[in-house]
Amino acid sequence: MRAIPVNGRIRTLLQAVLLGIAYYLLASPAAQMEDRQTLAAIAWPAPALAIALLWRLPYRRWPIYLLAVLTAMLEVGRLDWLPWHTDVGFAILNVLEVALCAWLGQRYVAADAKLDSIAKLTRFILLLPLGAVALIAVLGASLAITAMPLEWRQEWRVLMVGNGLAVLVLVPALLAWSRLPGQERPWRPGAAKLGALAAIAAVTVVLLLSVYFDLSEEVLRMMLSLILVSTAIYGGMKSASLAVGVAAALGITLTLLDLGPYRHHEFNSTWRLQVDLAGLAILSFFVAIAIQERKQLAVRLEQARRFEALGLLAGGIAHDFNNILGAVRGYAEIAEESLSTGAPAQKPLREVISAAARGRDLTEQILLAARRGDRLRAVLDLRDVAREAVALATPLCRPGITISLQLPPDAVPVFAHRDQMTRAALNLVRNATQAARTTVAVSVAVTSRSGAAGSPLLIGDVPTSAAAWIEVGDDGPGIARENIGRLFEPFFSTRNGANGTGTGLGLAIVAGIAIEHDGGVGVSTGEAGTQFRFVLPLTQPQHELHHERPLDDARETALAVIGNGERVMLLDDDRALRERLEEWLAELGFEPISHDDPHQALAEAMATPADIALLVTDLDMPMMRGDALAIQIREHIPGLPVILCSGHPNLRQIAQATEAVALAKPFDLIALSRATMAALNGKS
Repeated sequence: MRAIPVNGRIRTLLQAVLLGIAYYLLASPAAQMEDRQTLAAIAWPAPALAIALLWRLPYRRWPIYLLAVLTAMLEVGRLDWLPWHTDVGFAILNVLEVALCAWLGQRYVAADAKLDSIAKLTRFILLLPLGAVALIAVLGASLAITAMPLEWRQEWRVLMVGNGLAVLVLVPALLAWSRLPGQERPWRPGAAKLGALAAIAAVTVVLLLSVYFDLSEEVLRMMLSLILVSTAIYGGMKSASLAVGVAAALGITLTLLDLGPYRHHEFNSTWRLQVDLAGLAILSFFVAIAIQERKQLAVRLEQARRFEALGLLAGGIAHDFNNILGAVRGYAEIAEESLSTGAPAQKPLREVISAAARGRDLTEQILLAARRGDRLRAVLDLRDVAREAVALATPLCRPGITISLQLPPDAVPVFAHRDQMTRAALNLVRNATQAARTTVAVSVAVTSRSGAAGSPLLIGDVPTSAAAWIEVGDDGPGIARENIGRLFEPFFSTRNGANGTGTGLGLAIVAGIAIEHDGGVGVSTGEAGTQFRFVLPLTQPQHELHHERPLDDARETALAVIGNGERVMLLDDDRALRERLEEWLAELGFEPISHDDPHQALAEAMATPADIALLVTDLDMPMMRGDALAIQIREHIPGLPVILCSGHPNLRQIAQATEAVALAKPFDLIALSRATMAALNGKS
């Protein structure tokens, strides 16, 4: 267990003392009330205050706060006439209520203490105001009837509704308006603050008018509903929780003073007030979160449209651009091989080949940013990805920047494309080193709980089952609030100044890879730094991890002559690429028959079906697509092996549907050789 620093211990002790004092002051009025039907005896805010505080803290720091609650309640017990053992019992029940609610909230509702989704709010209502408080009410009613002449069911209802109302109304407000040291302020001055103040003023005026004009319960309920729902729509959860809290406090105060439509003529009026307040709170909270989720969905849809637009652009240019790159590289390789050793032209030809490779890498980056990358994946250990990214980023760090790496002891299997994972992790680490003051922290972690991987994510989706993630944090100044929503936009960069170096593709690539792998990226930022969490679904542990690397003799094996003069029908509308493929096929031992017109190729296949051993065709051609051509030729040559070539993002799925081998452009002689062997061996 990690020790708490000395300054942290002093702060914790001070907070515990302050909690004990606040708990005593808030609970004391209830002990002095003789009428057990009053609201003050059941709706004090003390447990809600302690629950909200403990919810944000690690378990190791709870004991001192729970001791403060116990001490405060024992002191409160000295103010009433109940026997000492009853006071001790109620003090223990208070401690149990606080600990149980905080544990349920942290463990099953929201580990980050943010009620920002319908699912979280639903779990909160079911587990805390209804579940935990119902159990505490059972124990409290059983304890109360041993010391007072009360009817158990009536006492249980009093405790259940009163305590449940306090937890329901106050805990969300306290969570929304509080923060731990080092966290970003939850709310800053602006239009939202004015809206919340206006809502509070409106609630106050309506409640005072209900007293002055003696409004009925129905009219007051309608007016409060309009105000609170409007606040939830336009002000969000923070404003709604504050307005609901004010409405509850004023409503209870007026009722205790025997004012307003719920004045204490009979017990049922108290009951109706509590039920109405609970209903208004639930309605307002659900509306606020639903509106928030709708806004988040609109932002994500807009991001998806931008990514899709980039994807359409990338898909449109990738085919022709890859053909050009392939032709450049192919002819450069042919020219280089035809030169004698030490010829002066070899060096510039190698530069041409290198430039073509860089062009291919740029195309791949655009495709990754557009979520149209290579879908070939294997099960790998996420720890290896983190190690590789840190190893690659460390030599590029500025002086004074250190990178720490924290890994779990066991393997973290994910089903992913290794190169894409490394690229995403490296982009995050490089961004962190450029933003950090002194330190970058990289860690890998897993969770077996559904939806617990740092939700909600800024982009993508939280895995529905177990999840794994790489978290990269820096101690930099944080990200400006106005830039948060644009972080993953293609070509958007915060380093595009006069001396800036940002291209705007780094985080777009990270987002594209995450979404392509059914994951997402979360971001938290503040004055203490920024943390990016790259989340992926965790693969079942029974899958075997793969660590394949190309063997040294892969080239020699792939370039062996595999044909024996068999005729291969070749189709491509790009003349340069078609000529290069003819030379490669001849080098592999085949006799190529090339066409640029699918109808001519189909006519020749129908005329001499027995002479064709393999069909190599481009997918995107005028007049007829390659997969459609393959289907028609197979009507005359059943079982003909087919290779589909393209830069199309869905090439693999199209090839599988056609029972063909996919060969992504651009490709080299080695890739063509392997695809040819796979096609002839019947492996699609």
